[in-house]
Amino acid sequence: MAVSATAAVGAAASVFAWAACCVLPLALSLAGLSFAGAALIAGMRGWLTVLAVVALLAGWMLHWRRLRMCRREDACRRPSRLAAGLLVAATVLVMLSLAWQPLIEPWILLRLAAGQ
Repeated sequence: MAVSATAAVGAAASVFAWAACCVLPLALSLAGLSFAGAALIAGMRGWLTVLAVVALLAGWMLHWRRLRMCRREDACRRPSRLAAGLLVAATVLVMLSLAWQPLIEPWILLRLAAGQ
């Protein structure tokens, strides 16, 4: 459960770091807000993404290992649905962070520039 939650938090941090580069400051400036700390987080986006992927892989590995062990032993408690849901959510967030710069960011930037 803890690894699943860690993977979800890491994935969310990774998505936030990728968004902090260009789209988030532009959107906040359009709203009249400032976000000076975004530059620091944007600089760490590569490392945050790598850490999120490692935590996610560890979470899935432990989840599948427990499922496999519980198939052999009937006395074992199966992994919770919440842990599986967190792992799925973290996987989606990591995929979103990996697709951010090449696919999503250019699309959003065009939409924001057209709104000016």
